[in-house]
Amino acid sequence: MKKFFLKHSTTYKYSNNVSESSNKIHLYPYNENTQQIINHKITVSGNPTISTYLDDYNNMVGYFNYLSPHKYLMILSEAEIMKTRIIMPEDIVDISTQWETLKSLKNSIDFLPFLKISSFKNLDNAVKLVKTIKSENASPLNVSQNLCEHINKNYKYKKGVTNVFTKTDEVWESKAGVCQDFTNVLIELCRIAQIPCRYVSGYVFATGRFRGTSATHAWVEVFIPNYGWIGLDPTNNCIADIYHIKLAVGRNYNDCSPVKGVYKGNETQLMDVKVELDTNPIRSDLNYFEEESAIKKEKSVNNINSYQKNLQMIQQQQ
Repeated sequence: MKKFFLKHSTTYKYSNNVSESSNKIHLYPYNENTQQIINHKITVSGNPTISTYLDDYNNMVGYFNYLSPHKYLMILSEAEIMKTRIIMPEDIVDISTQWETLKSLKNSIDFLPFLKISSFKNLDNAVKLVKTIKSENASPLNVSQNLCEHINKNYKYKKGVTNVFTKTDEVWESKAGVCQDFTNVLIELCRIAQIPCRYVSGYVFATGRFRGTSATHAWVEVFIPNYGWIGLDPTNNCIADIYHIKLAVGRNYNDCSPVKGVYKGNETQLMDVKVELDTNPIRSDLNYFEEESAIKKEKSVNNINSYQKNLQMIQQQQ
């Protein structure tokens, strides 16, 4: 067992007053067998009321409105989390039976969202790749792990070459990106292989061997018959285990992005995101704008509609 302390801040600064900010947050860590939440609180500047609900994927979702004029918005999530190691599935069921079970899920309303393949330009090439990896004597878990390893070995981890809106085709062709990009590719490959696969948003602890520790992280979960969902991290080519903290799951990033919202006012905005995950308590005197290099700028564009202009910036998962 390991105890982790988490502090995740998302801060917006505006060039002038904005108002009627409406935000949805996926910042509530999962509470499950291998991840127990000891303490958790969310603080928002201006102290708006935060309402919560469970969505279709069993994520706790928060939403709030900050109506009065403001030039600053800060959302701070702090948690104390206990993690235990997962128990790996055993291939005690005949492999052909496992594949037959997965094939039967294509008509299940619970799994349809996680089996739908996107229409992208390189789909035919992706199908060919899956056929070369999906051998008859390989279990669904083996195939998933082999696809995960393929991405890790053939794609270069490189920040700055993609953004939160980058399409799967672009990543497929450039073979470069960050965790969000690799996760999107692995989702498509697993679904082509008829393995239910979903997007996971969360964090990974900096042990010295993991990438993606400076921000929120992304990986996948695949469904294994007679076991359930198990996480695979293509960025680090590993099982998502004791060092991975799960926030939310969904069909894709849009279902579980940590923070997204809109506001009224056509102003330049600056966004700063800081994530700290440690095995020791974290000091509470963070200077949220200490590192100017970490603040991303967005300028107003006149040739798009007002709704798009007023979108809060969304952080790319690293």
